[in-house]
Amino acid sequence: MKACVRFSMKACVRFSMAASLVVDSPRTSPRRSWWRLVLIGPVLAASVLTVLAAATPGGNTPLIIAAVPAWLLSFCAWVALLAVRPHGRDRRLCLLPLAGGLVFAIAGSGIPLHVAFAMSEPALTRYAASLPERQRWIFHEEQAGAFTIDQVRRWNGVTELGTAGSGGMLEQCGFVHVPAGRVQELGASQITHLTGDWYARCVDFD
Repeated sequence: MKACVRFSMKACVRFSMAASLVVDSPRTSPRRSWWRLVLIGPVLAASVLTVLAAATPGGNTPLIIAAVPAWLLSFCAWVALLAVRPHGRDRRLCLLPLAGGLVFAIAGSGIPLHVAFAMSEPALTRYAASLPERQRWIFHEEQAGAFTIDQVRRWNGVTELGTAGSGGMLEQCGFVHVPAGRVQELGASQITHLTGDWYARCVDFD
């Protein structure tokens, strides 16, 4: 972990030095606006990846992994521009922390998950109704709206749908359609009501 932090700090310092040399060069002065892309590009990519990752129960692991280096690159670009005098006094650089805070606030609020589920609810309902009554899990990938379902189980009127790439190594996340009053039968470590009889659920096996 310490090695990763040292590598990140060294990368940021080298990025800052390179930015200073390029921006201060008279040959590149007409192109100073290009450096805005250096900051906007990674921030935009990181924001999109973060919001999309939050649209899956428990978070989409591959998207989270991709968002981490994007945010790190955004931070390095921000530090580099702060180190350059003409850009360091630009108040618009304060937008990066604000944008990051806003993105994480939206992701943590559950809005992306609720929006994605609202778009996919008809497809999920049809898929759940088509499943046979079985006690055991069925492992089969099926696209239902915006979600890829990779494991299903339907028992006593309860339908469990596991979403691909969600949760962690010791966590299983997905959707559950359960009649009212029977939520306590799920035994979930984390459960969020979405709409009607639909819930988002995560089970921690740790």
